[in-house]
Amino acid sequence: MNILLVEDDPAQAAAVERAMQHSVHKLSMVDRGESAVRFLKTNEVDLVVLDWQLPGMTGFDVLHWIRGNLGAEPAVLFLTSRVLEVDIVQALEAGADEYIIKPFRTAELLARVGSLLRRVKRNEKNENTIAVGPYILDTAQRSISLDGKAVELTAKEFDVVAYLFANVGRVVSRDLLAKLAWGRELDSTSRTVDTHIYRLRRKLSLRPENGVRLSTVYTHGYRLDEVAQTHAKMGASAHAEPDDHVMQDPQLMPSP
Repeated sequence: MNILLVEDDPAQAAAVERAMQHSVHKLSMVDRGESAVRFLKTNEVDLVVLDWQLPGMTGFDVLHWIRGNLGAEPAVLFLTSRVLEVDIVQALEAGADEYIIKPFRTAELLARVGSLLRRVKRNEKNENTIAVGPYILDTAQRSISLDGKAVELTAKEFDVVAYLFANVGRVVSRDLLAKLAWGRELDSTSRTVDTHIYRLRRKLSLRPENGVRLSTVYTHGYRLDEVAQTHAKMGASAHAEPDDHVMQDPQLMPSP
């Protein structure tokens, strides 16, 4: 993961660099607040280790810029000689995640850095995950599971279902699905998207008893809805799905 150290004291910067030398993380260093902002505008960073007392733009100013422009990420760890409780409280209330007073202890610095980066990694994992009923879709790993069991999909099938899962309750047009999965509009007579939908229904068991309903919206496209599993299971045996006739349409069956 990427760490940015903002420190104007060469001796302190060298001490942090030595502490991190056996780390698997990439450490970049700047010595001014203005340089930190320029770096953050063009580089992805997971953690900023920030001195408060910098020439020109202070570390507190940099923290305000980060939270105002980048949001909750990256994590920010203040590494400073300011020891007053009021300073610590001010920094934490302004959005700092951790606060270490100089001179720092190497073991403490590494422990706090590791804790913050693990937190960032968990947050990234959550952002990459879409949960709908018993389905878990991971956009980073391009994987999907049903009740904890992985379901194998082709690349195009995953592209289609990922967009449906990201837009639960919304109608998604065939043309849009075609552009997402194939990079272009398909001929109006093509049944390619319909065939992929048919396969996804079968492979993923997209049925109310599993907490979802994939409906065909005539002349528009498809809509994936989340439904109450309790009610769905009660009526599953008594009622056929509205789209069952579509699933059985021989024109939508995959060609041999």
